[in-house]
Amino acid sequence: MAKSAPFSGVERALAWRYLRARRQHGGVSLISIISFFGIMLAVMALIVIMSVMAGFRSTLLNALLGGSGQVFVQVQDYPADEVEDLVNRIVELPGVESASPIIEQQVLATTDYGRTGALVRGIRPQDIDNLPYLEGGRSQADAAGWGEGKNGGDVVLIGAFLASDLRVRPGEEIRLIAPEGVAGPFGVTPRSKTYTVGDTFTTGSVELDKLYVLMPMDQAQLFFNRKGEYQLIDIRLVDPMKTEQAMRQINEMTGFQYVVFDWKQQRASYFNALNVERGMMRIIMLILITITALNIITGVVMLVKNKTRDIAILRTIGTTRGAIMRIFIMIGAILGLTGALIGLGLGVLIVLNIDAVETALSFVMGREIFAADVYGLDGLPAELDWGEALFTTLWAMSMSILVTIWPAWNAARLDPVDALRFE
Repeated sequence: MAKSAPFSGVERALAWRYLRARRQHGGVSLISIISFFGIMLAVMALIVIMSVMAGFRSTLLNALLGGSGQVFVQVQDYPADEVEDLVNRIVELPGVESASPIIEQQVLATTDYGRTGALVRGIRPQDIDNLPYLEGGRSQADAAGWGEGKNGGDVVLIGAFLASDLRVRPGEEIRLIAPEGVAGPFGVTPRSKTYTVGDTFTTGSVELDKLYVLMPMDQAQLFFNRKGEYQLIDIRLVDPMKTEQAMRQINEMTGFQYVVFDWKQQRASYFNALNVERGMMRIIMLILITITALNIITGVVMLVKNKTRDIAILRTIGTTRGAIMRIFIMIGAILGLTGALIGLGLGVLIVLNIDAVETALSFVMGREIFAADVYGLDGLPAELDWGEALFTTLWAMSMSILVTIWPAWNAARLDPVDALRFE
């Protein structure tokens, strides 16, 4: 025994024997069992929570970036032909998927059943295929009669939730009222016009689906009194995260003539808040795992006390202090490693079946636990990050091993003569 290699079969057998021993025989205490389940549940919860938060972030990002471009150029004070020439040059830049001149203006949308704020986006008919959320593309717009008639016609496409809020269906009418009105003898009169809803669409974000109204560019220029003008160039990138490179290329090409900004600047506070929330949640859950692992100390200390006579006998027959220490470290490590691995498996299983879990919880509770109109998304998102899951598991394992070092060291320092005398 004294000459056995570290973590030998004898050491493992003794650790497993002590771990399986009944409580009345000095085995693992109830506290250790609770610690095992605590680590398992903490790891599972952290994996599920971080996956759901990653899914939220990814879904919101895709929805918001799907509703508009990732880089924008302000061109409202420049002639239309100059802007169109700039659009053609931007499209040729590497990493640019598409570029479209647009007009964007807030309005009040009303029907006989209600009124709400909306956001009109004027877009050229030839750019309609650049909108990823319009599933039918140009064919859907043509089928609705969008863009046909004098000055682009009077047909608009609106978000599905906006249509629901206003209780309007394709073929029915809505009135749009612009805040920038027409000056008259009795003051400024709001500009308003009635349009026919050609069709509805969904962007994947309830927030945007409650706002968007797509209007032909000629009609938008007429309605907002911007004849021959554009407001922004909406630029979509192959990789939405590489906005800095695209902005640098545009500025170098134009000699910093235009104001160029990206979605990160436009929604900086929104996504910073998401990142801070995710980071704080990770810290809180890691602290919870650490606290749960600390309970293993109590269990191992009680086990050492119950096994004082066994330790003394092992030391008497020549077992080294290192072997005694390793035996009790393995006991705590088995509890932590087993709990962490089972927690990993359960967490991954829940994330991969998140829709079924949501449906089951809704059935048990008798109500929808993830309402789309409240959370702004059409389902509970979850995106499994294997790196995050493995880090969580390794953290739990590491904490379980570290917290057992102190009681294991005390067991190794036990004097066999004193132990047998007081036993």
